[in-house]
Amino acid sequence: MSDTATETTPAAEATAATVEALARALELHDYRRGRFGETSAHTARVTQLALHLAERVAPELALDAQLAYGFRLHDIGMIGVSNATLLKPGALTPAEVDEIREHPWLGERIVAPVPALGGLTRQVIACHHERWDGSGYPRGLRGVEIPVAARIFAVVDAFDAMTNDQPYRDALPEPEARDEIQAKAGLEFDPDVVSAFLSL
Repeated sequence: MSDTATETTPAAEATAATVEALARALELHDYRRGRFGETSAHTARVTQLALHLAERVAPELALDAQLAYGFRLHDIGMIGVSNATLLKPGALTPAEVDEIREHPWLGERIVAPVPALGGLTRQVIACHHERWDGSGYPRGLRGVEIPVAARIFAVVDAFDAMTNDQPYRDALPEPEARDEIQAKAGLEFDPDVVSAFLSL
């Protein structure tokens, strides 16, 4: 009998197909953003790096397919954010910032009907913008209240955003981005996760 971690069942295939469909929907929603509409490339980068970090921080989680699904679908809730807000070239109004900050809630609602995405996947989607000091959103979770999968992803997601061009600024050099991640350890990020990340 094959190992259960590598065994493919009809249910596992259906879940993988659902994840693929959702990821493609988000990519299609994003393509109008031109050179900043890089959902596919961003998702591939952060998923690979976050899985590598998870192997160091929480190896038992890295064996669960839901973890990779959560990394891949972390921004699925952006489907519910208007293109007018996403395409705006200048500074966002407070109402527009609030709209973007709804995407973790929206993402949770999108995956809620899929039982196989209710664990680690949903935790990453719901909590990847929470901050170690409680200043994040949407729930204002603090410290270990934040699921470890989301704590891992938050570091990687921030690093990827820093090291790639954004509508509001150019990419930072990697050493500068690493310094910024280090400076935010214990504030935005779990210090233990940051230590593991910087040792990669």
